[in-house]
Amino acid sequence: MKAEEFAELITSRQKSLYGYIYSLLGRPSSSWDVLQNTNLVLWRKKDEFKLGTNFEAWSCTVARFQAMAFLRDQKRDPLSVMTPELVDLLGEEAELEHEKFEPRMKALKECREELSEKNGEILNLFYDEDQKIESISERMHLTQHAVKQALFRIRRSLQDCINQKLKMQGEG
Repeated sequence: MKAEEFAELITSRQKSLYGYIYSLLGRPSSSWDVLQNTNLVLWRKKDEFKLGTNFEAWSCTVARFQAMAFLRDQKRDPLSVMTPELVDLLGEEAELEHEKFEPRMKALKECREELSEKNGEILNLFYDEDQKIESISERMHLTQHAVKQALFRIRRSLQDCINQKLKMQGEG
């Protein structure tokens, strides 16, 4: 695998890898530090990765070991309740949950595409553009109550759609 291809693979997984590390450590700044160390280790070990195998699983394993090393080094911190053993246990559980994440995100994307134009715009404004209810109501010429109700219905509709798609795929 070319270095550029491997770099793209690592970059495309940064959000999910950070989420995995954060689920282990629960601290944003520590999680970023461990993510950076994980990236360095992944790069150093790039020749060990075999194209066609599960990069996500491999990178999560590297991340778990990096999180355990971080905690071992932080052992001197009397306020730290996390131990490498606990991270290892949590890591196994987080990997199982992480495996469910990708199908759910794929289903969410498909379900969002099925929304009406108006509902898609409301959802986009609220979540993707981080607009406040007041701003959305002005822009869409709706009352604030109507926007809140629409978001409630859209969320419920998306959840039902995701569950249905996962059930059809045998994931749910």
